[in-house]
Amino acid sequence: MIALLAQAASSSEWHDGWQLAVITFTSLTIVAGWIHRQSKSDLKAARDDLKGEITAVKTDLTTNIDEVKTDLKLAEARLQKDITEVKTDLTTNIAEVKTDLKLAEARLREDIAKVGDDLKDLKDKLYDDARSQVSMYQWQLAATQPTTSEGTPHQSPPKPKQLAETTTD
Repeated sequence: MIALLAQAASSSEWHDGWQLAVITFTSLTIVAGWIHRQSKSDLKAARDDLKGEITAVKTDLTTNIDEVKTDLKLAEARLQKDITEVKTDLTTNIAEVKTDLKLAEARLREDIAKVGDDLKDLKDKLYDDARSQVSMYQWQLAATQPTTSEGTPHQSPPKPKQLAETTTD
């Protein structure tokens, strides 16, 4: 543009140069105005599109957050139910174990008492066996001793000696 003005001034076509300058300036102003309006409308359309997308994203996020909250509440309720069931099961199991332990302890006490009775019976049997063996030994000893005369009455076998009884505690 400046080059055209310079050329018009140097060639004395001053009048045509001004016309050209005014036409060029007017054309540039019109084009700049049209570009400005286009960019404004494009910006407004882009802004409106972004607002719409932001609104849609907000709506989606709000919906998702509400769904997550609902899911969390349901999960919490299920967990509370599971915890309650586990507590109940554990309480029941503990009670059963206590009962089983008491029964096992009672059976063990009975078994210990039976063993004590069996030991007492065994001691009595051993005592009786020992007494009968002593008696048998004394009788055999008396039978093997020679008699002094035929006219002497035969002595009866000696009575077995009583063993001292012991008690168990």
